[in-house]
Amino acid sequence: MLVLWRSYTKSNTSKTLLSGKCNAILPNNEHLSRNKSNNDSNSPELINSTMLHEIGYNVTELPVVIRKLKDLTDLNGPEKELPKRNNGSVNYDLIQEEFKQCVDLRDVFSLITKCTKITPNIALGAIERIHDLERNTTAMTYNTNENYYRNVYFAKGAILDKLLKVIIITEDTQTILNILKTNSSLIVPHKNKFCEELLLRVTDNKLNIDELYEFASFLLMNTGDPYYIDMIDKLWVGFTANEANVNESNIHKIFTILHGLKVSKKAMITFLEHKLIDLWPKITPVCMVDIMDVIITEKYFSMQSHGVLAKWFFSNIHALHEDAFLDFITKFTLLNYTDDQIEAGVEKYMKLKGHKVKSYILIIGILNYLLKFQLRNEQILNICSDHYLKNLNNIPVSFYNSFIHPFGFLYFKPSNQRLWDITETILLESYKKVNIQDLCSIMLSYIYVKEYPTRLVSKVLHSEYLTKISSSHLLQKLYLIDTALSVECNEYDGPRLPKDQGLKPVLQDQRICSLLNRVRNLIFGIFGENRVSFAVFIPNLCSDANFIIDIMIHPIGLGSETFNWKHKIVKNENIAVLVHLPDHYCTKSEQLIGPQEMKKRHLNLLGFKVVSLKYTLLCQLSISNKHKELEKYMLDSIGQPCM
Repeated sequence: MLVLWRSYTKSNTSKTLLSGKCNAILPNNEHLSRNKSNNDSNSPELINSTMLHEIGYNVTELPVVIRKLKDLTDLNGPEKELPKRNNGSVNYDLIQEEFKQCVDLRDVFSLITKCTKITPNIALGAIERIHDLERNTTAMTYNTNENYYRNVYFAKGAILDKLLKVIIITEDTQTILNILKTNSSLIVPHKNKFCEELLLRVTDNKLNIDELYEFASFLLMNTGDPYYIDMIDKLWVGFTANEANVNESNIHKIFTILHGLKVSKKAMITFLEHKLIDLWPKITPVCMVDIMDVIITEKYFSMQSHGVLAKWFFSNIHALHEDAFLDFITKFTLLNYTDDQIEAGVEKYMKLKGHKVKSYILIIGILNYLLKFQLRNEQILNICSDHYLKNLNNIPVSFYNSFIHPFGFLYFKPSNQRLWDITETILLESYKKVNIQDLCSIMLSYIYVKEYPTRLVSKVLHSEYLTKISSSHLLQKLYLIDTALSVECNEYDGPRLPKDQGLKPVLQDQRICSLLNRVRNLIFGIFGENRVSFAVFIPNLCSDANFIIDIMIHPIGLGSETFNWKHKIVKNENIAVLVHLPDHYCTKSEQLIGPQEMKKRHLNLLGFKVVSLKYTLLCQLSISNKHKELEKYMLDSIGQPCM
């Protein structure tokens, strides 16, 4: 007879339906599936099956274990009130200490004979001591008597047999868990039997959350054995049955076993997300760090759970010290997730504690967060700038790029303009201690915001320094710096680098290219085919996306193939239309990022009238076939060029 106790199928947030072959109808249309081909267990007391498990709109087929019953009188077994557990687990340490005083096997046997009853803990303590004594042969009393060794053999066998017999009837689950944790070679061959006993107790809902976690931890430590890998997926039953006992103190433990799950992982994640929504106000920072570590490791994205993390973060700003705050900001950055609550939390923290922050690493972490999500938060950036200037003498020059680059990239000038002059002055003396990639990033960041580090550039572009650079990527950056200063800085006596003949023009962004191909005919219809060129690269300057024009509108006959770039361009006669992708803007802002602002300046200084179009709006109008609205948007933005 097969029985599945309905006690572990009950859940506030889920429903279960057993399905498969040979269905036996249970109350509430639950179906039990017995599939003998799936019974890979050697135990005569259990059989493997599957269950359809429903949480919300998600239905998953999950593995379960079904107890075999020989007598119908056992049907009420799981419903009986469990007897109070004895204090055997509590006294286990004392038992171990007693056996550790035995110096040879004869002492072990003598101690056992004094016991009026051999409990599982006594048997376990005895076996562990025998194992230790046999491993440490110098501790054993030398005895050539053959009967002595025969007695030892039978004594060990008797103890082990006793343990295997009493383990089935003991109500103390912790004793079984202690057995699993022992490294005794005498017990290792029988651990499968103990695991099956625990699995049956999981079926009967006899394990609490801590015991389930301890059992799962043992299985995770032995994932090299396929038997244990399959078994851990069946523990979901125990956790969902103990849903009411999952609290703020143990939920993080359940998260840490997710990496060992396979078929039941999705169901467990959904289960934990529901519990996280209920428990988040009570979860401590230490536990929340563990939960976030698991979410990062598992690489799963859930707007619901991530939103809960953000809400927790904002609500617990006051409880986070510098290292903890940095840890959370770094984790949100790794999760690639931010929202208004996280940004507001960072702003709140900096307003309250920014002037007291001692760690420049924390400030770098905050700047990295702003840079990652392109958040141009003026208050946070100004506080970070003040910290940088205040602690400049304590910050290694190798970290300067981490401070300077976010300001340039986000096109933000701090209220204290000393940042630019002081940084350049220090780097003039110590630029050789900074790697060239960081130096290029720093110098470009200056140029993005129209600050010109001409003295530093002169040092870096010196022939003695340039001979050490072999990377084509870095050389391209240096050509861009040299060209940018030559175009927009009157005080710069450049270009200093020779004209490059080897670097190939960069390609237009594929997203923009695909969009323009869709609307090409429409643009020709508005401005005339002879007056429009696409993906125009300005030669003789620098091989960089800064000098690609997405759409160039020009007089008839002066297309990209015949355009005389050496001829002085009449101001605003030609129109450079730039299509700006979403990542060309600072988040929640119409402000372009530093590289795009620099690109617009360069084209304007080269004589073009520069017009910006939004990629997202162009896509929406073209996909919706709203040609009239698209034409109006272009004409309103570009105007009607003169013939």
